[in-house]
Amino acid sequence: MKRKTILISLLFVAIAAMAETALIIQPLAGNEQANALAQIGYVKVTPDSLFVFSHGDFLLSKAAIKDIRHIRCGEPNQPTNIDDVQSATTCRVYPNPTQDRLVIENAEGEKVYIFDINGRLLQTANLQDGNATLNVSPLPQGEYLLLLNTQIVKFIKH
Repeated sequence: MKRKTILISLLFVAIAAMAETALIIQPLAGNEQANALAQIGYVKVTPDSLFVFSHGDFLLSKAAIKDIRHIRCGEPNQPTNIDDVQSATTCRVYPNPTQDRLVIENAEGEKVYIFDINGRLLQTANLQDGNATLNVSPLPQGEYLLLLNTQIVKFIKH
């Protein structure tokens, strides 16, 4: 009985922790959209939009892909001004737009992932002390998503 009580308590702690963590969409302009991870059933990405649905298939939020600056997981109401976010994380991804390479500096984590706008994984790379230079010249022109730990950066390949 004691073991069952401990497991149930741990489950409630995990659920409470999830309820405080959110998927946060930072638009190019305006206020961020935050949805508690515990409420999210799935995320659907189309060529034009990103949709966040509940477990009951209710639309929680929608954002036009072209209007998204960053997507991250974390606590809501973190700095919403992009200059504050950049200074808080000190992670830099440049140049954007790019033609042949992306430079990543001061990133957290060990790997970086590049996805096309439809969510297909195209490339992975290892970070050395949080830094890397990625060759993106084989990619066709278009918009891509770069996943760094829990931060997603959209970049354009010309």
